[in-house]
Amino acid sequence: SSGINAEWPLRPGVSVINRFSSDVAEVKASKNPLSTGQTGAAVLGGSLLATAVSKEMIVLDADVLAGAILFTCTYGLGKKIGPMVIDGLDKYTASIETTMSEGKQVQIAAYEEAIAEEKAAIESLQLAGDIFHIKRELVQIEIEAEYRRRIKTVHTEVKKRLDYQVELENTKKAFIRNHIVAWLEKEVIASISAEQEEANINQCIASLSLLAPSQ
Repeated sequence: SSGINAEWPLRPGVSVINRFSSDVAEVKASKNPLSTGQTGAAVLGGSLLATAVSKEMIVLDADVLAGAILFTCTYGLGKKIGPMVIDGLDKYTASIETTMSEGKQVQIAAYEEAIAEEKAAIESLQLAGDIFHIKRELVQIEIEAEYRRRIKTVHTEVKKRLDYQVELENTKKAFIRNHIVAWLEKEVIASISAEQEEANINQCIASLSLLAPSQ
């Protein structure tokens, strides 16, 4: 203890601690002024720290001073840089949230578009049923029209064949009739003799003479 006290006098350390305590108290008072009765804890803490140092309960060696200086620097940096770090982290978090929100909105829009497409597909399927029925009716109409067209074609061809047959029969009958008439006329003319022809002529002249006065 005597060696340590020779290297590190007690009074300068106490004055440093007291100055630090007073600075802390001033900072606290400037930032958050305390009313009477609320400074008791700070005064008690400072007194206990000063008593511990004066009684050599806390030895102010290099490690303690380095720790105190490190704590003070850390505390000061925390006070100075902490708000900026917190603000930066808040901004970074906000940017991440914004990015995630944008991605979420994009996914929601994509899902909504997919849902709209599915609804449109369902409606198109419903319309497809009506379109199928309409096309089936049109096919039935086309089949009926083709059937009637073919029936008409068959009727026309059959009528042509029947007309041909009728004309052929009429031609045959006319040919036979003309042939028979010509043959009968020829035979009759051949069967009349010269005397009969002359008698017939005289009879015709007599008949004409009888008819002449009446005219």
